[in-house]
Amino acid sequence: MDKLFWKTIQENNYAIPAGHTPTSLTAELFSYLGSTDPELRDQIAYEMFANFLERDYYSLAEIEIYIANLLANLDIGIGEPESDSVFLRSFSALCLAAIIHNDNKAPQLKRPLVQTILEKGLRHLASEQDLRGYVKRKGWAHALAHTADLLLVLGRSLNTGGSDHSLILIGISEKLVQPTPWVYLYGEDERLARATLEVLRRGTLSATFVGRWLDSFLKPNGKSWKGGWTEVRSAHAFFNVRNFIRSLYFQVVSEDGFPLQEELEKLLLETIQNLRPY
Repeated sequence: MDKLFWKTIQENNYAIPAGHTPTSLTAELFSYLGSTDPELRDQIAYEMFANFLERDYYSLAEIEIYIANLLANLDIGIGEPESDSVFLRSFSALCLAAIIHNDNKAPQLKRPLVQTILEKGLRHLASEQDLRGYVKRKGWAHALAHTADLLLVLGRSLNTGGSDHSLILIGISEKLVQPTPWVYLYGEDERLARATLEVLRRGTLSATFVGRWLDSFLKPNGKSWKGGWTEVRSAHAFFNVRNFIRSLYFQVVSEDGFPLQEELEKLLLETIQNLRPY
């Protein structure tokens, strides 16, 4: 099927053409998730699947099969620092986010399945090593941002609670403090901050827990940032952490009626002031 075929569907409000079914079309769309053609991968595969979900084209049994396939994709090529396999993993995470987003609006997934997605999403966050943002000629890789989007909708899900929310925050902090060859230049800090904000908005975590969590940014792995600028990968981690904390602070102060808002603003400001590489 050529691009004109898919664009015609989009122009017709995602109506399924005669002779086709959502299931058959989705099988083709999923084959594009790992494509190095950004139009096929992003504008056709992901956008088409998200719109099919929104229009309730799939049965619950089909969605469960798609979840299994997408979760399996998260392991393909994992650990490779810079290869085209990142596109399949990243856009599979984004499709999972679309599924959870749709389920949050009209719940039908069972709690154990959502818990499995959370568990594997956090494992993916910890394991992903290819953290490029935009790749020349191939478009967005954005694995960290897309995983953040998945964590955001999982944070909103009624199938997650306080213990899950603590794991999401810990997963984010542990990822950010790790020395890395990447400086996150493409809005990853804001995407991770939005995911954090959704968790905090649920009001399941105490100010004491959040305070301890923020302290972990000041002493990653029990050590201070002192001397961090003398080693490139550690310097990158420091700036990634600082950008994230600042993004989170500005998002919290922009809210109105946020749970523990005054305490959170104070804790975040103190963290910003105490975050030093020397």
